[in-house]
Amino acid sequence: MATVTSLGKATVFTVDAVDLADQLVSISMTKTVDALESTSLVDTSRRFVAGLESSETTFTVMGSFATGEAVQSIFGDVGSSVTIVFEPLAAAPGASSPRYTHSNAFLAAAPIVVNVGELVQVTATYSGGAIAQAVA
Repeated sequence: MATVTSLGKATVFTVDAVDLADQLVSISMTKTVDALESTSLVDTSRRFVAGLESSETTFTVMGSFATGEAVQSIFGDVGSSVTIVFEPLAAAPGASSPRYTHSNAFLAAAPIVVNVGELVQVTATYSGGAIAQAVA
């Protein structure tokens, strides 16, 4: 299991084509594939191959309730699959700044938690789908 974690502002961060880069607090993208056994009778140890991928992206954004901003956008994603794009450093993907794209990411729940006297933050977890890395 490979995990990419970055804290802070991103150059590119979109959820279903909505730009939330200016509101991003943290993001964690985890690419996961099932291990399928492929051991044969002549093997002296167990062997595995990659099965289906079911990855996960969790992020926290500053909560803005305005139209087209974080809260309304994320709340509208519940029950649907979207594409999440994250690039930590540069505007164009490259070897030192890969672009990660999580396609077919499903959002099952969108908890909206507001604490009196604190800045509003929303954390969402999208699961399923596949994460691809682009370096060019």
